[in-house]
Amino acid sequence: MFEKEEIFVDSEIGRLRRLIIHSPDGGIGKIVPGKFKEWLYDDTVHLTQMRKEYNSYIKILLWFLDPEKAKYVTQYEQDNPGNNDCYKPDNKNYFNSSKVLDSQYLLAQILQDEATRKRIISATCAWEGVSTLTEKKLERITDAHELAKTLISGTMKDSTGREIDFIFPPLPNFIFTRDIAITINDHLLLSNAHAPARERESLFARYIAQYLLFKDKEEKLIEISEPSNFFLLSEELQQRKKTSIEGGDVMMISPNHLLIGCSERTTASGINEVIHAIFEKKATGIEKISVIKIPKLRAIMHIDTIFTQVRKDTWVLFGRFSERLNKKRTRFDYYEKITHEDALGKDSNVEILRFEKKIYEDYSPEKNYQADISGKITGLESLLRNISIEDFQVNPDDVKIIYSADNIFPFDEREQWTDSCNVLALKNGVVIGYERNEKTSQSFIEHGFDVVDADALLEDFASGKKDPDKIENTLILLTASELSRARGGSHCMSLPLLRDKI
Repeated sequence: MFEKEEIFVDSEIGRLRRLIIHSPDGGIGKIVPGKFKEWLYDDTVHLTQMRKEYNSYIKILLWFLDPEKAKYVTQYEQDNPGNNDCYKPDNKNYFNSSKVLDSQYLLAQILQDEATRKRIISATCAWEGVSTLTEKKLERITDAHELAKTLISGTMKDSTGREIDFIFPPLPNFIFTRDIAITINDHLLLSNAHAPARERESLFARYIAQYLLFKDKEEKLIEISEPSNFFLLSEELQQRKKTSIEGGDVMMISPNHLLIGCSERTTASGINEVIHAIFEKKATGIEKISVIKIPKLRAIMHIDTIFTQVRKDTWVLFGRFSERLNKKRTRFDYYEKITHEDALGKDSNVEILRFEKKIYEDYSPEKNYQADISGKITGLESLLRNISIEDFQVNPDDVKIIYSADNIFPFDEREQWTDSCNVLALKNGVVIGYERNEKTSQSFIEHGFDVVDADALLEDFASGKKDPDKIENTLILLTASELSRARGGSHCMSLPLLRDKI
């Protein structure tokens, strides 16, 4: 099912052909206010509505990536009104696409092997610190799909088939599959989650990669961990030097160029390990790595919450981090000068660092290991413009920046919070966003894009009025009253495995 040539990503905008998603599972519906901080949520969600919204996302993906399965889902819904079994990976009616892959379904595939099944159960139980009795109960679940559902949701059914209490915590953030790994050309960088609430996701991603996606070609996997002497450091130093990296902070932006964000979730130590791991693996094809330091704030947890690429010449960006816009302020702020901080907090300025493989390979203590980009890259927006110009050969006058809510306060911050800058490119110029970000959508229109409602577009696809292959320069809007509560957009909800080359 997974051949070597079927896993390859060298841009954010090449025609999407295969990706990993995760449909909202029952664990999300059991979040309580007392666990918000620990489980990385800001509110409870209405699971039934969230699933409806997510199913529209799946159908859009299927129409663009696997039209025959899209037709199957459409027909199934017509024949079974109100029944959503075709979206459940553990149901016999599941759409089971080889292009739109659910992480629960992939986990079930490797659980069918007895030795692997025991290994995963043992690792999960040891990780979560549950009893031997609970481990034995898990071993008695013979159906691989039911076991996968249990391991992810954290709930188990009793002998009558009724759901019983949690056996370990749920994984409410697993819908954001972008964060578990990132495809780098034909390699896969496995994430190292920052928060304990997401560590089991990293564990499952590792097994899926090792035993399915990259079986017998482990040399294509890139893993990072704490340095060997980490355990000798004091507790305070361990906190400061924690090694973590999440996929929302990594963008395979062009064939030889990787972007990495230093953020609330991705640490300097993690980035240091990644730079070494990638440059030491000559086959990755990466020649330069741009590191973007952003404030460590919940509202901007990853770099893909403040910008994503729409087209070769077009980006969507949270204007707060545009150095061009900041230069236009008419009133000097003495507060910032006196306190060394601004409204976002201390150390809130974005800083861009560039590391190049040729410098790395020629390193000596007397030489600078960092590329000098001061003359052409002065901040985040100039970096994005530079990528369009140098990596995609766009005329400088043609580069466009679409700002969150057209950079109008307070709507820019409100819409950035609900992922106006977090869009997934289905192909160059065709992206998925959220309908609630109205002013950002209007800005797309003003920049020459069509803006369409996802459900209306699905009806046009089903009736034959429109062809996914002929859709160009379009923002597709998902209803997201509940999806947006989870704090992630369509970019977060995707782990691309295959894109066409640009």
